[in-house]
Amino acid sequence: MLLDLGKLFGLDGQVAIVTGAAEGMGAAIARHLAGAGAKVALADINLALAEQTAADIRAEGGDARAYAVDMAQEASVVEMVAKVRADFGGLTILVNNAGVQDREFLENTTVELWDRIHGINLRGPFLALREAAKVMRADGAKGRIVNIASHSAKHPILPGILAYASAKTGVLGLTRNAALELVKDGITVNAVLPGNTTTAGQYRAPGPPIAPEVIATLTPPLGRTGTPDDIAAAVLYLVTPASAWVTGQSLVVDGGHLMS
Repeated sequence: MLLDLGKLFGLDGQVAIVTGAAEGMGAAIARHLAGAGAKVALADINLALAEQTAADIRAEGGDARAYAVDMAQEASVVEMVAKVRADFGGLTILVNNAGVQDREFLENTTVELWDRIHGINLRGPFLALREAAKVMRADGAKGRIVNIASHSAKHPILPGILAYASAKTGVLGLTRNAALELVKDGITVNAVLPGNTTTAGQYRAPGPPIAPEVIATLTPPLGRTGTPDDIAAAVLYLVTPASAWVTGQSLVVDGGHLMS
């Protein structure tokens, strides 16, 4: 019998939240999930841009809606997840993508900067995961949760991202421990660790300039920087039936950077 790829990688009937979905990797992830048949909630602090991206997905034949969320605020995350469930009638997929990459060297890193990065990049994913797990458990949904971390959580990559890399390392711990707690419910939790991926947010990230000799080290062995679609494809695998026997894992998608 021939393999049914539609069954293996299809998401018909699934409801997904993608945070930080207005642009960049989040938008690409939302498009991939919608293309596979999922109904997608694009959650972002920039509601206007999220609405435009959702409209673009609908124009391409997908089912998408935009939701405002501030990942650093508990009430905002709780409200967003509850609204998505009410609007779509359930929730089966969460992709924790929202994040910031403000840079600063160790000696200049303030408590305010540290707390801002950890609030969005670590506490935010925890809050969304917690609320999504409640919904999935209550509905008996064997859901899929994917957290976007960073290959900098595995190995130092770049001076000036100490706070960012620390938060992303926390995301790996969150992933593994949540996977253990949710395994009995049939809910899988995995992480994708992007390497140097070109996005508008990357260019806007505030901080000290990156030295030319450091930039030269950021092109991986495969010969190019990553694209949002590279990351979205990995996420798609982890939320489809194809990955049913995978949980608590960290998938590095970095063009071979960490092996060089």
